[in-house]
Amino acid sequence: MDAPHVEIRRITPDDWRLLREMRLASLQDAPDAFGQRYENAASEPESEWRSAARASSSGERRAWFICGASGAEKANGLVQARRRPPDDCLVFSMWVAPSGRRSGVGRALIAAVADWARGWGGTRIVLWVFGANEGAFHFYERIGFHVLLDGPDAESGRSFGAFAMELPL
Repeated sequence: MDAPHVEIRRITPDDWRLLREMRLASLQDAPDAFGQRYENAASEPESEWRSAARASSSGERRAWFICGASGAEKANGLVQARRRPPDDCLVFSMWVAPSGRRSGVGRALIAAVADWARGWGGTRIVLWVFGANEGAFHFYERIGFHVLLDGPDAESGRSFGAFAMELPL
């Protein structure tokens, strides 16, 4: 899963503003691609963003990864990963800004998630893609994900009009 060189890093507690800016940008750019609405995210208090950044900056429970420099104008992608014991890694909120698409940013973000998951013994990545988001669906297929046709992940995705996909690690 090698990608062209792009800078991917795990957020720090001080990145809460950047996390907020990028998350809001993703919700404005692709309002139908996520399970959250811009208005809801924009109304979250600063304390929630600070807490999310702090909780996702270390450990094996959850992580946010950002592509690019520390300023929002230079950062062009982000992804959230969560551990589902014992060994599944769930991906949420993957977004690449228009300026970073087709440049290896998405592939590099997934590679960072995979490395993080392997670090705690993860054996697969699971994510959900809304059926209308064909671009994302085909991207994930190109990098090795395949659709889960049955099981609890497939069922939970179907109830929201989404496909569950997995990538063995």
